[in-house]
Amino acid sequence: MTLFQIEELTCYWAQHPPLHLLIAAYLGVGKTKNALLPSTSMGQGQQPNSDSGSLLAQLGPGFDAGEVDAGLSPVVLDFAELRLRAGIPD
Repeated sequence: MTLFQIEELTCYWAQHPPLHLLIAAYLGVGKTKNALLPSTSMGQGQQPNSDSGSLLAQLGPGFDAGEVDAGLSPVVLDFAELRLRAGIPD
């Protein structure tokens, strides 16, 4: 890659950030380098809450820890059946 291509790419990323960076920013990942260390204001016997269920519950109904394919129709791999359902003649 040339420096010109890198400049074009970084300018594009500045206007349209990659999805993983948007999600990380939304969740607050990487805001501080010492995020894994407990804060000094916590009591001696307390541990940081690492309950992933509560984090997923805060994100909304699409992020619950249940079955991911619940409510979806079964997969149809038969092309003739798919044509019949779509009303496309053979």
